Amino acid sequence: MIINLNLRIKLMIILALAVTLPLIGSSYVLINQAEKALMLEKESKLFGIAQALDNSLSQDFDVLLKPEEQIFTREEKIHLLNTRLAKVTDEIVLANPGVGAGYYSLELDAIITYGPSSEYSYTIGQSIGPEHRGREVMARGTPLAVTGAMVRGNILNAMVPLIRNRQVIGYTWANELTESIWKQIMTMTTVMYLALGIALTVGLGIALPLANQISNSVQRIITGLRRLRDDLTYRLPETSAEFGEITLAINKMAQSIMNTRSHTEIIMQSMADGIITVDVEGRITALNDAAFTITGLSKDSLGEKLINFFGYNISFSDPLLETLNKGKIFIGYQVELSRPDGAAVLISVSTSPLKNGTDILGAVVVFKDLTERKKLEERVSKISHLAAVGELAAGVAHEIRNPLAAISGSVQIVLDELPPDNSSRVFGDVIIKEINRLNSIVEDLLYFAKPSKNNVTMVNPNELLQETLTLLAPIMKRNSVLLQQELDPSVSWVYVDSEHIKQVLVNLLLNAVQSLPNQTGKIIVSSVSAAEGVKINIEDNGTGILSENLPRIFDPFFTTKDRGTGLGLAVSSKIIEIHHGHIWVESKVGEGSTFYVFLPYGNEDEHPIT
Repeated sequence: MIINLNLRIKLMIILALAVTLPLIGSSYVLINQAEKALMLEKESKLFGIAQALDNSLSQDFDVLLKPEEQIFTREEKIHLLNTRLAKVTDEIVLANPGVGAGYYSLELDAIITYGPSSEYSYTIGQSIGPEHRGREVMARGTPLAVTGAMVRGNILNAMVPLIRNRQVIGYTWANELTESIWKQIMTMTTVMYLALGIALTVGLGIALPLANQISNSVQRIITGLRRLRDDLTYRLPETSAEFGEITLAINKMAQSIMNTRSHTEIIMQSMADGIITVDVEGRITALNDAAFTITGLSKDSLGEKLINFFGYNISFSDPLLETLNKGKIFIGYQVELSRPDGAAVLISVSTSPLKNGTDILGAVVVFKDLTERKKLEERVSKISHLAAVGELAAGVAHEIRNPLAAISGSVQIVLDELPPDNSSRVFGDVIIKEINRLNSIVEDLLYFAKPSKNNVTMVNPNELLQETLTLLAPIMKRNSVLLQQELDPSVSWVYVDSEHIKQVLVNLLLNAVQSLPNQTGKIIVSSVSAAEGVKINIEDNGTGILSENLPRIFDPFFTTKDRGTGLGLAVSSKIIEIHHGHIWVESKVGEGSTFYVFLPYGNEDEHPIT
């Protein structure tokens, strides 16, 4: 019912949008165009009134003044001009109700008339402000229509320059309150929206029942499909039009599935083990999904002879063919299967003849992929081996520590008794240096045998990298290493033992430096924020690691260096492991290596170091 309701709502929304959007869009365009047309009509009308005022002034303002009046004061001249032009102004505006109009003199910088005089006579003699657009009209000598707050209020104002003898002597204007204009626009808009509402009502009245009808048809199909899931004998009721074609196709499909599907096939497809059956001629008659995955065969292999695909892999094909030809049964026979893509897979094969009573119909082989089991066994063996090595290392380290301390103390006493200039002191210094080196190896052995929990704090991985790089800067400079840093500023802080992690970074960076070629060595150090932690990458263009050595580089005591102990990477791996992280490497001989260190986010309680 929920699916049906959602579908009905979606259909209604789609059809409603299909009806409303074109109507709303066209209405918007029509209303917008109508508003523009009305505004243009208003502007045209106001320009006509302003032009009529211009035409009513045959000459300039001075002609309206008598010679003896030319010496009058500004206020007197404004009064005289208003007296002689107010009647003209009032006659024109009275013929156009709601319109205000008048003359403005540039010389007197004042409003001469403003009709209707009964309403706006108080403005006579006033000057327009410096920002008034009338000054732009007089400065440019071109007509202008503007909307805004002016002397009269918020108006649409059309202004025409008064030009006499190629000189601007002022301007005339005609304006109308925008409130009046918008009332006319709103009246027109209301009518159009009313028409839109009627159209929408009619459109939705047609669309919504149609959506309901489609939804009901779809719901009937969904209900039928749910029944078919459990009962292939059920058939959807017939309907008309396109939905009728859909139900007919579904019914035919159900019939086809019922005819071809069997309980045995369902069991085969559900099994995790691969199953292949062949007929008496050795042709493949059935494979389940697991068989396709493990062997790498395609659907095209059905009907083909098994020998065509596995003739080169006798260890796999022979048991099945021997079962087919001789009836011999194999159980848990381990073979290495070579897939068509070249990959080798260790599998356990069991075969049995297919019988119908006493008749031999073919043979079946059931095989299991042992790859993961083999990896698990190898890992368990490796863990056991490392545990044994750890116990041995701890025992050896403890036994070596005391003699080293005795040797170091004895040599120090001898050195203290020798004169400062005695040539034998250099041998004592060498002994002390080598004892310290042995002590360092012992410490690595003890840490590898039993990692200790030290100071866990919240650390910024980028700052830890910077500190490590600063520590190794002299070595990199001495070896002419080109260092490139690509630190992600978005990485979060991690809870780690910073000194131990710094030990790992120093070890990896020193290994990278030692693998670099002279003069052209380059190391790229980067940090990347991942979903659950931070990944630190150390990439070099050094000599690389042989592919046969890659699986062993983190094993204790494995080294390719002349003076190496083989504990550096082993201890580094142990440190990262107790921090619940991962360390791995990718390398190509002659191209370089990249070591990856992943440290998880979280706090000390979530990731305790033990």
